[in-house]
Amino acid sequence: MSGRSSLLRIVALGLGIFQMTGGVLSAEAQSTNRADTLTADAAVRRALTDNPRVQSARQQRSAAAASVREARSDWFPVVEGQARFRRLSDNVDYTVDFPSLPGGGGGESVTFAPAILNRYAAQARVEQPLFTGFRIPNRLNAAQAQTRAARAEVEATRTTVAYETRVAYWRLYEAQARERAATDALRQIKRRLTDVQNRQAEGMATETDVLRVRARRDQVRVEQIQAANEVQTARRRLNDKLSRPLDAPVVLADTVTLDDSAVRDSNLVAQARTQRGDLEALRQTIQARSAEVDGAQSGWYPQVSLFGSYLYARPNEQLFPPEDQFEGSWEAGVTLSWRLSMGGRTDAAADRARARRLAAEYELQDRREAVTVEVRTQVQNVRQAREAVIAAETSVQSAQEAYRSTQSRYEEGMVVVSDLLDAEQALRQSRARLATAQAEYARAQAALDRALGRGTEAALPE
Repeated sequence: MSGRSSLLRIVALGLGIFQMTGGVLSAEAQSTNRADTLTADAAVRRALTDNPRVQSARQQRSAAAASVREARSDWFPVVEGQARFRRLSDNVDYTVDFPSLPGGGGGESVTFAPAILNRYAAQARVEQPLFTGFRIPNRLNAAQAQTRAARAEVEATRTTVAYETRVAYWRLYEAQARERAATDALRQIKRRLTDVQNRQAEGMATETDVLRVRARRDQVRVEQIQAANEVQTARRRLNDKLSRPLDAPVVLADTVTLDDSAVRDSNLVAQARTQRGDLEALRQTIQARSAEVDGAQSGWYPQVSLFGSYLYARPNEQLFPPEDQFEGSWEAGVTLSWRLSMGGRTDAAADRARARRLAAEYELQDRREAVTVEVRTQVQNVRQAREAVIAAETSVQSAQEAYRSTQSRYEEGMVVVSDLLDAEQALRQSRARLATAQAEYARAQAALDRALGRGTEAALPE
């Protein structure tokens, strides 16, 4: 009995563990399938957190900042140290045999220095630049300007990512609105089919009426399936921007509200030229290229530096006669070097830097003109989209009233079922057009924000 009871306890324990594990897995599955409720600003914040392009731009900014530290390090002295050991061959000898002179003089051997075959040395050297032809300050100025340009590129990238996220957000909004309209229409058509079938049974409708309603039901069902597929595609695109699982559910919390206060501002072009990150990056690039021109011309100037060194060696070859023991010596001085000709290298480097600066200036000029066109175009698009929304809202109201009137007349037997189906289709299409118009308006606003260099105000701070 004890063995059987033990076995039963083990089985019960296993079942309990299985149920607990199943409960945990179920909870995990529920947490995985839990939908996130997002506003457009919240979606932008999440997209900017881990976006690869933003991270890449930030790393470029870090690299530019490191270049500033690298350029600044040229102001500091260079300290070098080295240690060495040498072994000379055994035939090294500093003894000189003098020939014999007439009269019996000479014929002696004189050793000028001992033959020390093992030689040890340690040396430290320091060099401080005094004048480099303005190369160091120009290089530092160029690096600082490039850092500011990289910082502006980060903001420009953030603005682009924010725009793409908002576009994906409102595309999903449009797809969901179309799906809801198709689903409501399908539900209504199914009720209409049941009603017509009942009327047919009572002799008040024909088989043709039933077939017409059934054909419309099948048509709306296809539209509903297409709308559902569009929702899945739009959801995947938005989740991709948010670095979420592609099929993760999401609930959109924002709705479209009309606001034309932004397009009434007459200084939008000036704001864009001031706020656009890409324009600021080009302005800073021009400053960097100007500094590079001055830096390239530093080759025409002499280079002056202080130096000092200390040698601790055995033997110390700066001392005579050398002795087989460690001794120290030092030296200090000023070095002036001037390359009077380098085969035109300095001119070529300066010409290349000038051409790069002019290219950046022309690019900035072209970009400024393009920004002017873009801002004015987007302002027109926002105004046009706003009017389209107003027209679509009026169309929906008109279609709703027409459908109610046609339905009332159909129930009174004054119109046929095909008239009612036409009114229903007009209402469904007007609702779809309203969803498209609202989404187009929201996307036009997002495009205007990008043209003005804004749209990341609600994002995470840098």
